[in-house]
Amino acid sequence: MMKSRKGDVFEGETVDQLAQRMIDHLLKWRSLDAFCDKQLLTILEKTEFTLKPLPAMLQVEHPITIFGDIHGQLDALIRYFDAVGYPPKVQFLFLGDYVDRGGKSLEVSLLLFCYKIRYPHVVHLLRGNHECMKMNRLYGFHEEMARKRGTAMWRRYQYVFNELPLCARVGQRILCMHGGISQNCTSWESFRALKKPNTPKTCDEGLQVDLMWADPTQDKCNAFAINSQRAISVIFGEQALTEFMRKLGLSLIVRAHEVSQDGFNFMFNRKIVTVFSAPYYCGNDTNCGAIMHVSPSYEISFTVLRPRMIATPENAEVVKQMENNYQALMAASPDPNRGRHLNPVPVSPSQLPQPSLQPVEIKK
Repeated sequence: MMKSRKGDVFEGETVDQLAQRMIDHLLKWRSLDAFCDKQLLTILEKTEFTLKPLPAMLQVEHPITIFGDIHGQLDALIRYFDAVGYPPKVQFLFLGDYVDRGGKSLEVSLLLFCYKIRYPHVVHLLRGNHECMKMNRLYGFHEEMARKRGTAMWRRYQYVFNELPLCARVGQRILCMHGGISQNCTSWESFRALKKPNTPKTCDEGLQVDLMWADPTQDKCNAFAINSQRAISVIFGEQALTEFMRKLGLSLIVRAHEVSQDGFNFMFNRKIVTVFSAPYYCGNDTNCGAIMHVSPSYEISFTVLRPRMIATPENAEVVKQMENNYQALMAASPDPNRGRHLNPVPVSPSQLPQPSLQPVEIKK
């Protein structure tokens, strides 16, 4: 078993023991100040070692709970765990974007890496576009690391990010990724042949760039078109999505990558759902966050996390808007793209049922 490097505080403890000690400390104190750089580097080294043998597409089974973007929001991550359970009692799939934007990217990423070390078959981590060097150099993670630990550790992180898988199939009917689908995929063989990109150039090419960057659109776009808003990858319409799912025999695409006011959003007659897990995004958006649950019988539900904000005279309007947004989410709606209180539907052997959407409020 891999041992901690000489010079660590508890010399001779295993990396699993170090990872568990780091988990316990983060959950209690929300900080890594008690750990030295060598200990953090030991965790990064073991995480890379754990991820390296994994293919670019994972195969995982249900039941499973799926996270969208977290973006350095450690408190929100722990609130979700408090609500639904911690590894290894619950199996989790994370769709990427652990870093940038929020102020605790180091703590969020290390907590998830430690869980991956402790429970490699229960915690599954995918790569988002912010786990690419050109993004986390500009949107907060580099500055945070320079302030907390130094840029050398930020560079070491990039080697770990390079080993993250890009997508995951849940059972046989659900495909998950951070971004979206690609015209560069014609069969499952395209995914089996996919290699994890390990340079900034290969991150921006082929199937891999679309899995991290592509967006669905309800504009007049039936097929694929250039994603001019992001200046990278593609947008795709319902026709392109339907054909992609038909070729692969899929019933649902689950992705992250875009803020949703309700924390989740269905499109195209529930063929695709966006899950966004960072409430009150960037400190100026009134969105909820959500995580998605897939039951053993493919029933779908969500846990919705309300953003925390104490009303003051200065922010009263923002707090009122948050309350209005949440009340709208909880109300029954004829729009199939909105969350509704529905009873679970028994699964058909041949296809997924219409998802059962039960937003669950967390007030902590």
